[in-house]
Amino acid sequence: MSRLELTVLVVLAAMVCAFTSVAFLAKSEVRYTGVEVAAIKQVSMTVGISDSDLFLEAQDPAKVAKSLDQMKALGVNDVRIVIPWGLTETANNQYNWSSIDNMVNAAKARGMTILGVVTTTPAWARPSTWYGDYYAPPANISDYGDFMSVLAKRYSGQVSAYEVWNEPNSALGLSNPDPALYTQMLKAGYTAIKAADSKATVIGGVLGSVISWGGFSVNPVDFVKGMYAAGAAGYFDALSFHPYQYTTPFSQGATLGQSPLNQLNAIRALMQGNGDAAKQIWATEYGLPTGTINPSMPVAEAQQASYIKDFLDAWNQLSYAGKAFLYSTVDRSSSNTTDGEATFGLYRDDWTMKPAAQVVKDWIAAHPTTPTTPPVVTPPANPADALAAALGAALQQWLQALAAAFAAAFAPPTATVAAAPATTVAAANTVAIASTMTTAATSTATTSPSTSSPSTSSTAPSSSTAPAGTTPPSTTASVAPTTAATTEQRSGSSPTTTATTTSAPPATTSSTSASTTATGSPSTTTSTGTPSTSAPSTAATSTSGKVATTTPVS
Repeated sequence: MSRLELTVLVVLAAMVCAFTSVAFLAKSEVRYTGVEVAAIKQVSMTVGISDSDLFLEAQDPAKVAKSLDQMKALGVNDVRIVIPWGLTETANNQYNWSSIDNMVNAAKARGMTILGVVTTTPAWARPSTWYGDYYAPPANISDYGDFMSVLAKRYSGQVSAYEVWNEPNSALGLSNPDPALYTQMLKAGYTAIKAADSKATVIGGVLGSVISWGGFSVNPVDFVKGMYAAGAAGYFDALSFHPYQYTTPFSQGATLGQSPLNQLNAIRALMQGNGDAAKQIWATEYGLPTGTINPSMPVAEAQQASYIKDFLDAWNQLSYAGKAFLYSTVDRSSSNTTDGEATFGLYRDDWTMKPAAQVVKDWIAAHPTTPTTPPVVTPPANPADALAAALGAALQQWLQALAAAFAAAFAPPTATVAAAPATTVAAANTVAIASTMTTAATSTATTSPSTSSPSTSSTAPSSSTAPAGTTPPSTTASVAPTTAATTEQRSGSSPTTTATTTSAPPATTSSTSASTTATGSPSTTTSTGTPSTSAPSTAATSTSGKVATTTPVS
C-alpha cells in the first residue's frame, strides 16, 4: 500500500470516528436519576381578626396598640378595620382622618396587613327620605366613588384591600337591600380604588348568611345572581361572605337547607358559571359569642373554641377559599350575658385568653402561610449548550486525528512508520439534566346526601386540641347536597423528585411568598328557620348572624 493510500485511509477513519461520536451523542446525552426529597408544604390560608371596636378606641393609641399586640401574640398578621364614610367625611370634601390614621400607623408599625371595610353614608350624602339612617345608600353613587378615590390615594400601599360596604343584602347593612343598587356602588368603588391604587384588592359582596325576607333581607345566593345580572362581573377581585351559624358547626351544614355551607357552594357555582372560577371567596367575619344568644341558647367558651376550630379546618380545605377573619379580639363585657355583641372576643375583657384564643394560636402555628425551605436542586443544563460542547469535542478529536494522519503520511523516508490501524474512540460525555417534577393532587369532595348527615366528607388535620373537658370539634367539611357546585378541595403536595447530575455542582434555588362594622351589625335572620310573619324589630336575634343593633358604631 502506497503512502498516499495509507494517508487517505487514515483520514477516512478519523472522519468516521468523529461522525459516530456525534451520531450517537443524543442517545447518551441525558441520564435521569431520581432522588426523593422533602415536599414543600402547601401554603395555608391566612387567619386574621376583624375588629370593629378598633375605630371606637382609635383616639387612644394605647388601646389600639394593646389590641394589635394581642393579635400578634396569637400569630395574627391580618386585621380588618372599619372605615366609616359617614363619620369620616362629615361634610362634603371635609375629612377627619385621625382615627383611621392611628389604626393604619399602628398596624404598619407591627408589619400587619390591613383590610378596610368602607360603609355608612354621611348625612349630607343621604337621600332626604333616609336622612337619619347611617345605612342608607348615597343619593348620588358618585359621592361614594369620590370618597373611595380620596381614601385609596391617601392609604396607597398601606391598606392592601378594601371591601365595598358591609352586608348589603340585609337592611341592617344597607337599607332597602337591592343587588342592582349595590352593584352601582361596587362599580363606582372598584373603578375609583383601582385608579388610585392599582395594587389594592377590591372585594365585593360582603354578604351575610341570611334568608330572603320581604324587603328586609335577601338570600346571598339570590343577591349574587342579581349582582351578575346588573353587570358586577369585572368589578371585584374577590367576593366575601360571613358564614355565621350558632347552632351547627360550619362543616356540618350540608343537611340544613340554607346553611352557610350550602349558600357558599351555591355562590361558588354562580362564580364558575359567570367566568369567575379563578377568584376567591374570603370569609371576613366568623365567630360565636360566649354569652346568651337568646334565653334558650347559652354558649359556653368551649363551644366557641370548638366551632372556630371546625371552621378553620373546613375553610382551609376549600381550594377557592381566601383569607379568614375571626370576629373579634376582646369582649366588650364578659359578664354581660344578655347582649350577644358583648362576648365575641377571643380574649375576655381582662385580656385573659379564652380557649378559642389558644385554638387560634395553635392552628396558626400548625399551618404556616409561607412554604418551607425548598430543597437544594441542580438546575437543568441547557440542551443547546450541551450539544455545542459535544460537537466541539468531536471536532477537536477529528482535527487531532487528521493532524496525526498527515504527520504519518509526510514523515521522513528514513522513519519507520508502524502501519497499525489508528483507532480513535470519541467517548460521549454524559450530560445530566436535572429534572424536578411536582405533582399537585387535587381532590374534589362529592356528596351522597342523606336525611341525617352527609355521606362524604373531607378531613383537615390540625395539631391543635380542644380545651380540656370539651368535645373535640369535628373537622369534617361536609359538602352541600344541592345543585350548587361541590365543595372543592385545596390542593395538596406530593413528594418532590429531583434529578441529580454528575457533571455540574449543585445550585440552590429559592422560593419566596403575602365586623361587624362600626356602623352595622351582621344580618339577623336565621339560616335554618322559617321567617316570621311579624315585622323585624330594631334588635333581632339570629342563628346565622350576630345580634343586630341600630347603633351607628357597634
